[in-house]
Amino acid sequence: MSDRNGMAVGDETGDRLNAFVHVVETRNPFLDNRINGPSAHDVDVDAIHQAAFARLTRLAREACESRRGVGVVLWGEAGIGKSHLLSRLGRWANYDKQACFAYLHNLQAAPEHLPRSLLNSVVNILTGGRDRRFAGTDLFDLVHASLLDAVQHKLGGYSWPQLRNAYGRLVERLGSSDLPGATLIDRTVWNVLFQLFRSAYRANRGKEDGSVASLAVRWLSGQALDPEDARVLELPPPSRADESVALLDNQQIKQVLVALTRLAASKNRPFVLVFDQVDNLDEEQAAALARFLEALIDSSPNLLVVTAGVQDTLVRWHQNRIIQESAWDRLAQEEIMLQRLQPPEAAAIIEARLRHLLEPFADIELVQKRRGEDALFPLGEAWRQRFLADRVDIRPRDAINRAREGWRQQQESLARHDPLDWLRRWPRDSDPGPGRPDEPTTEEIAEAIDRKIAEKLASISEQLEREPQTLPADADHLAGLVYSFLAQCRDAGHRYGVWEVERVAPAKHARPTYHLSLRRRDPKASADLRTAVLFLVERSAIAVSGFLRRLLNDWGTYDRVVLVTAERVGLPLGQAGREYLEDLQQRGRQHFLTMQLAFAELVELEALQRVVGLARSRDLEIEPSPSRSRTVSEQEVIEAYCRHERYLKSSLLRALLQAPSNTAAIKGSETMMH
Repeated sequence: MSDRNGMAVGDETGDRLNAFVHVVETRNPFLDNRINGPSAHDVDVDAIHQAAFARLTRLAREACESRRGVGVVLWGEAGIGKSHLLSRLGRWANYDKQACFAYLHNLQAAPEHLPRSLLNSVVNILTGGRDRRFAGTDLFDLVHASLLDAVQHKLGGYSWPQLRNAYGRLVERLGSSDLPGATLIDRTVWNVLFQLFRSAYRANRGKEDGSVASLAVRWLSGQALDPEDARVLELPPPSRADESVALLDNQQIKQVLVALTRLAASKNRPFVLVFDQVDNLDEEQAAALARFLEALIDSSPNLLVVTAGVQDTLVRWHQNRIIQESAWDRLAQEEIMLQRLQPPEAAAIIEARLRHLLEPFADIELVQKRRGEDALFPLGEAWRQRFLADRVDIRPRDAINRAREGWRQQQESLARHDPLDWLRRWPRDSDPGPGRPDEPTTEEIAEAIDRKIAEKLASISEQLEREPQTLPADADHLAGLVYSFLAQCRDAGHRYGVWEVERVAPAKHARPTYHLSLRRRDPKASADLRTAVLFLVERSAIAVSGFLRRLLNDWGTYDRVVLVTAERVGLPLGQAGREYLEDLQQRGRQHFLTMQLAFAELVELEALQRVVGLARSRDLEIEPSPSRSRTVSEQEVIEAYCRHERYLKSSLLRALLQAPSNTAAIKGSETMMH
C-alpha cells in the first residue's frame, strides 16, 4: 500500500522517508536571520568571528585576573553577526559557569530610572526570576563562594555566628584592600547578601520559610521594603514611619553591582555585562546609561562591559557628545569591529544549519548519500555557485536570506515531483533557476512587512515565555514601553487622537506621582482629555500607600488617572492604602481606573517594542520578491501596527487610546482592588 506520495506505508524505510519529506516541505532552516537573545540552542560555527570571540573572552579573564573594570564596544553594520557572537559569549560563560553573564536588551526606563531598572534586570537574571527558593541560583552560589573565601576554604562544620564573624573579617579585608579601580565597600550591601544566603540555605533544609531571603533579593534589586521588613535585614530606618526603605540613589545602586562583581571574583569568574542593540536608546537614555556605566567600570574590580550596536550610531553619539569623552574612554577602552565574511565562511554557516536540520535522518541511506555527494544538499553546489561564487565578501544575514529563497525553490521542485523520484534524481538540472525578479508592488511589500512582523513577534514571544527571567517587569521599564507606544501614535499623525505624551520627572530622590502624562483629542468631545498613568510593581504596602496618598493629594490636575499593576505582584495594601484606594475608586471609573497586567500581556508589549527596536537599528529586513531584500523602517512597522490595530489589541493601550466612556472594551482587564 502506498501513501499520496507513492511511498510504502508501514515499511520502516518508507516511514522515515515520509518524515524527511515532511520536514523539507514544512520547515525552512533559514527563516530566522537574527536571534532574539543568547540561547544554548543556536546553530553556530565557531570559526566565524573567532578572533573577535577570543578577544572578548581574553578581556573577560583579564578583567578578573587584574581586578579592574574593562569596557569594550562591539560594532559593525546591521546583519554582521553581533548578536550571534554575544550568544556564543553567553554559552561560553554558562559552560561550567566560567563567568557571570547578564545580557540586557531593549532598555526602556526613563533616563533617571535606567540604573535602577538595570540593577533589577541583573538581579532577576542571577536569581532565575524567582521570588523564593534561591538555593542553587547564581546569586546564592556567588555568596557561597565569598563564604568559602572567608573561612580560607577550610571545609568543616561552622555555626552561623562563626560564619558571620569570618564573613565580617573578609569584608574588612576587602574594604582595606587597594584593588585597581575598586570603590569603598558598602557594608550594608554585604550584610544583606549574608542574610540572603543564610535564609536560603536554611529554607532549603526546611528550617525556615525563606522569607528573609526574599526580602534581601527585593532590596538588592532596588525595590522598596516596609519599615518592619527593613528591620529584619538590619537596614537603616526611614526618616519617617510612613516611608518605605529602598536604595536611595545611583551611588547605592552602583554599590550593589560592585558587590556582585566582587562576589564573582571570589569564584574567579569574570562578571560580564552585555548591552545589545544600544542604538535603540534615545539620546537622553544613551547619555544617562553611559554616565552610569562610566562610574560602574571605574569602581568595579572584576567587570567586562560589552556595548554592542551599529557603528554609525555609536560614532555619532560620541562625536555629538551625547556620550561624553570621559565615558567614551571607559566604554570603548577596547574596540572590536566585525567584518563581512568570505564566501567559504558564509557557506559554512549554511552547511551548519542544513546539518542540524538533517541530522535526525542519518539512518536514511539515500539522504546520507546525497549529503556525502554535496555538503549543501538539498540547496546544492549550484546554489553556492549562483549566490556565493562571485562575491568578494558577504554579510551573514545576506547569505541566510539567499539560502531561504533557495530552500523555497527546492520545496517547489519537491511539490512538482514524486518525492522518492525527486530524491533519487536530485539535483534536477531542468529545475529553473531564479530569473530576474519583477519589481515588487506596494501590496507585496506591505504583505512582506506584515509576514516579517508576525514572524518576529511570535519568535520573540516564544523566547520570553521560555526564559521569563529575561523579561524586565519593573515599573520603570513598563512605563518606558507604554511611553514609546504612545509617542509612536503621537508622531504618526496623532493616531488615536494622541496629541501629547510626556514622561513625568519626579523631584530629586523622590518617587514619582505619575510616570506618564497623556493628552488625547477626541473629535466627539468638547475638550482634550488629560490622563496620568502610574505603574506600580511594588510588594511594599507602605510604598503603595505613599503612591496612593500622592494621587489623592494631586487630584484634579488630570481628568483621569490610570493605575497599572502586574498580576504576579498585585497591589499589597495596608489599612491606610485600602482607605486611599477606596477614596480614589469613589471618583468613578471614568476618572480613576485600575488595570492589572498578566504575564502574557507583558510579553506582548515587550515583543511589540523589540520589533520596533529592530527596525530602528536597521536590523529588520524583508524579501518582498526573490533575491530582493531591503530594510524595514521604524515608521513602516508603526504603520503596520496601526493597519492591523495591534496597539488596540493590548487591553492597556486600548484603555489609554480610546475614550473612557467606552468601558465595555476594557472592562475585562479592569481590576477593582479591595
